Amino acid sequence: MATQSSRRSLLTSALAGTALLAATALAGCAPASSAGSDTEEAVVDREATYQLSWTHSVQFGGTYLALENGMFEDVGLDVTLAPGGPNVAGDVNTVSGESLVNISGGDGVARSNESDADLVIVGRQYQQAANTILSLAENPLETPEDLVGMRIGVAGTDTPALDAFLDINGLDSSDVEFVPTQYDPAALVAGQIDAIFCFYNDLPIALETQGIEGYSMLLSDFGYDPMSQVYTVLRENLEDDEKRQEIIDLLRADIQGWQAYREDPEAAAELTMEMFPDAGLDPETQSVQAEVQLDLMFSDLTDEYGFGWFTDEDVAANIELYEMLGIEADESLWDRSLLEEIYADGPVL
Repeated sequence: MATQSSRRSLLTSALAGTALLAATALAGCAPASSAGSDTEEAVVDREATYQLSWTHSVQFGGTYLALENGMFEDVGLDVTLAPGGPNVAGDVNTVSGESLVNISGGDGVARSNESDADLVIVGRQYQQAANTILSLAENPLETPEDLVGMRIGVAGTDTPALDAFLDINGLDSSDVEFVPTQYDPAALVAGQIDAIFCFYNDLPIALETQGIEGYSMLLSDFGYDPMSQVYTVLRENLEDDEKRQEIIDLLRADIQGWQAYREDPEAAAELTMEMFPDAGLDPETQSVQAEVQLDLMFSDLTDEYGFGWFTDEDVAANIELYEMLGIEADESLWDRSLLEEIYADGPVL
């Protein structure tokens, strides 16, 4: 699968009530180490670095809301958000202790563990993978069979993912023409390729904001659904009571931020522009991406169990997929116990 570093390119007073409710609910279930004083002010006594998977954008809007609304402070954490990027090794930063939690791609975590990283996936932000085949609406590719004989733009690092997708659907790489690209839709618009392998919440939006209608075939709808944007931690930290509690507290606050995001994605987009005015972000693109991303992050499963949830079936399917990708992994790569503790009283915090 493509790593999350392949991605390219989050409040207003309307969320104040939501933040207050979240903080009030949290106060009733926070551990003693993060409980407020008699004046109900949170005691912020622990520092933690939270490593993101890519450069700042509304992709991390819920986390920005958690920071802006004081949700991390409410659980006693002084959180620093570290941006990712093409030259940032998020898993390595967690292994070294530089970050407490990082966001990564599940296959990337499994590959890191092949090099003795000993990382664990404790939650899944994206409920379906964002990988997609983008074609133009005037000539849409709607099913895997439609790819036969087509020219598909794909970056070199994404070729194994496309190979696996074809294999899952009974096709061979020889059935399509792979055209090397630099993750640029210009060749698609110019008619030099018939489609491009990309991500649901970036290139399709880039075309839309230019007035070009595209068609996205989500690979997860056709059997290729690797876990992505996963919460990743160091196993030894789960075995340390204090570190484990820090991770739980960070996840709890981050989840509250994403719950607020779901209620008002536009506010998250506005906050992103406010927080990162020099990041070269386009307001319209951030607004559209904030809305589109809801499709990936929330589902019937998260409604029933809570944001970030994953099932035993998800784990089994990913182990099978990793085998196709030549990656060794077993059930020990995942640990759902933190989410089970966080959601002990229900899926809404």
